[in-house]
Amino acid sequence: MSREVEVERARAAYRARDASADTPYRWDNPGYVLYVQSVERALLQAFHDAGVELAGARALDVGAGSGYFLHRLREYGAGECVGIDLLEERVAAARDRYPVLDLHVGEAANLPFANGSFDLVTQFTCLSSIVDDDVRLAAAREMLRVAAGGWVLSFDMRASRALGRRKPPNATQTVPLDAGELRRLFGEPSLLRRAGLRFDLAQVLGRHALLGAALAELPSLRGSLLGLWRVPADQGRSDL
Repeated sequence: MSREVEVERARAAYRARDASADTPYRWDNPGYVLYVQSVERALLQAFHDAGVELAGARALDVGAGSGYFLHRLREYGAGECVGIDLLEERVAAARDRYPVLDLHVGEAANLPFANGSFDLVTQFTCLSSIVDDDVRLAAAREMLRVAAGGWVLSFDMRASRALGRRKPPNATQTVPLDAGELRRLFGEPSLLRRAGLRFDLAQVLGRHALLGAALAELPSLRGSLLGLWRVPADQGRSDL
């Protein structure tokens, strides 16, 4: 599959999901709130454990979507925060919601930034949305290139069995990323751990926040892999 074909497939899939009224990704859904809170706790702990200094860091979020996680990085202490997303309408909505962010329309596999432009480059469930292996690798290499001398963070879902429920009809096609695939994409991590309460479990426990927070401490019930990579300063397109 060519990069252009994969880009158009992803664009169509996410426009269809965004247009659906039957979505759990909304703030009036207690299950979604519980899930996001578990992710944020895991992020802050990982930054601390890996020694990532956020204060004043120039950050890029690839697949920034609504801008939520990028804005949270800014609230955690990051300085200039830049985001890029495939969908023009998502970028427009994020600009309205978070005018302090610097948001762009573009492709993960062709980032319009120079080598080493950022201290921290993040992706939150963006790479699992790229079903073509070669395009996913190209996107990861671009993240490494623009993070030369800094850090890359990946938060993405791992393979797990759902709780006996059928996949929603509006669900987008995704590829779970295991530890082996993350090493293929980024190399050996500085930190790699399970993180974030499983999304399907969070939907069941949404109105039982204390129980959900307790269960999120069990690695077997965490639905994603969170990784951090320290990128060599000489990492660049010619090195990849």
